[in-house]
Amino acid sequence: MKNICIKFEHLVLSLLVLVSTACVVTDDLATPNVASPVLVLLQGTEFEASSDVSVVGRFYELDKSGILDQNVGIDSIPVSGLNVRVFINSTQEVGSLTTDGSGSVLFQQTWNGLGVEAPSSGSQIRLEFAGVHNNTAFRMYHNVRVR
Repeated sequence: MKNICIKFEHLVLSLLVLVSTACVVTDDLATPNVASPVLVLLQGTEFEASSDVSVVGRFYELDKSGILDQNVGIDSIPVSGLNVRVFINSTQEVGSLTTDGSGSVLFQQTWNGLGVEAPSSGSQIRLEFAGVHNNTAFRMYHNVRVR
């Protein structure tokens, strides 16, 4: 019994030493967490296998100057002239668009152009809409699938 108690004490001490030395204090995150400079609204998620993928994107800059006034609130201002690039697989660019006066873009591509050679019900792919606004990069993910 005494032998079991000694082994248990050694186990507890070993765990305490392991836990106390395993923690590392860091000052900064490896990847900084930065708020997106634009609000991105994407519409269009399900498409027929025989039709093109068609996603409408709207890009807004948020004016928060009236956030404390209940009569004003947050205002969304369309971002015109914004260059937006569309990627699949994080690096393969499949489109480049520029927002119009209302901050909108229309992305259209065939399933084959998105790397889906034989689209069937349930097939899906992740699109990535990326750009830079006010010297801050942003990336918005959007899944599309075959109906």
